[in-house]
Amino acid sequence: MTSPIREEYLIKDIPEFRERYGDTGPLVYDKVAPFLSEPMQDFVRLSPFCVVSSQDADGKADTTPRGDPAGFVEIVSPKHLLIPDRPGNQRFDTFRNLLTNPSVSVMFMIPGVFDTLRVNGKGYATRDPELLKRCGIKDRIPPVGLLIEVEEAYGHCSKAIRRSALWDPSSQIDRKQAPSLGDLMSAHQNYDQKKLDEMEGKISRDIHKNMY
Repeated sequence: MTSPIREEYLIKDIPEFRERYGDTGPLVYDKVAPFLSEPMQDFVRLSPFCVVSSQDADGKADTTPRGDPAGFVEIVSPKHLLIPDRPGNQRFDTFRNLLTNPSVSVMFMIPGVFDTLRVNGKGYATRDPELLKRCGIKDRIPPVGLLIEVEEAYGHCSKAIRRSALWDPSSQIDRKQAPSLGDLMSAHQNYDQKKLDEMEGKISRDIHKNMY
């Protein structure tokens, strides 16, 4: 496969970006806070979904979704957030990264709201029972939580979500039009139909029986 990366067209410094986009206004930088203001905390409380990004010591990046009923992210203080770790694929990608590189970034979203909230800081894997019991659902306490020390927090404008029509019901498609999770997990492994059906069944059972 021929690489589409052509060195002569790669942008390698900020001045070249400025040539294409112009200068950045002061509001873009002034909006950043070193803690969660009251409106930011309200946004977190209303959010049922966020995306967490991290990197390992070599800079290899990972992004993972987190979701629960609105308010699932605990506001421990204006400088600290706690995201419970629910049952998943047991890869521990985020936590493995944080063991060698604590930098973490989170984007919070609210259905129907076009703006988002971005939080950057340092992440820690905690098993503190006093913190984790605050995240219990259906009498189940998460075994580990992602504790974030906030360094930067700011609102992000609505353009991307508006352009994507993410919250517009008319933009939703029939689920059958998109590849299944089983397809995404196995197509490169050339599974036969029997093995694919077995995987789909296992995925379905896990979703219904292992949410918490």
